[in-house]
Amino acid sequence: MKFTKTITKLALVSALLGTAGASVTALNTTTVNASSMLPTSKTKDYNKMQKLAQKPGITYTKPRYFNNWVPGNNVSDWYTFQPYKRIDHYIDPGREWSRIIGAGTIHGRAFFVNQNEGGAKTLIPAEFYHVPYGFKFKKNHVPVECYYGSLAKSWDGYDEYSGEYEGIYTENNTIYSNRKDGHRKLTMAMDGQDHGKNQGFFIGLTAIHMNDGHDYYPVYSYSVDGNLGVVYIRTEDIDQFTPAKVTYKSIGTLNKTKGKNYYHSFKPYKNRVDF
Repeated sequence: MKFTKTITKLALVSALLGTAGASVTALNTTTVNASSMLPTSKTKDYNKMQKLAQKPGITYTKPRYFNNWVPGNNVSDWYTFQPYKRIDHYIDPGREWSRIIGAGTIHGRAFFVNQNEGGAKTLIPAEFYHVPYGFKFKKNHVPVECYYGSLAKSWDGYDEYSGEYEGIYTENNTIYSNRKDGHRKLTMAMDGQDHGKNQGFFIGLTAIHMNDGHDYYPVYSYSVDGNLGVVYIRTEDIDQFTPAKVTYKSIGTLNKTKGKNYYHSFKPYKNRVDF
């Protein structure tokens, strides 16, 4: 089985969503106009927008770039604003930043409102913007198994023909724990930031209920080029980790939260970026 790291699909986004006005791009894009630079978001900005997302209707704010933390690969859970319909397009975590102009609950679901300058509004689920936490393995930890899986409305299912865990659409949260090649050991070398300072993992602590009846946490599996692919660990295995300050290059740092014993305060690697 070959597990392909998730890549930032800028060309695909441009081709599929150019008319919809969605803005999702990599943080290392060349600056072209300093006068249009917008701020990138820290934890307080995420918290503010999450509160707004719980209110009925849309509350509009000044534009700001938010990094999405969608807890899955190749997720297609994204909607046009008017008319309200799902866009058949991928969204991945990591260096994909969206130009967010507001948030609110419509159609019974909490969304962030995404819009390019002069483009149409699109809706991204608010749960895709839950900031992860910083962890490292604790001393004398037992091995932790990680699993490949697919969120509902994702093109990340197992393809029997190619033997890949990408390319097949899944309707429900699916974990491949029953497949021999659907799980492996979680390691720093393959999944964490294992060089330089602030080594460790970015792990989401919002439990995801999978089709095998168990709950899992997403691990944002790091690669040296800054892209992320998501694997999953059983929620009980978080006991094998300890909170830690962790830096993912070209993404940002999870710092210790004031007054708390965890690392959840996100600082993006650049404060302002022109996309």
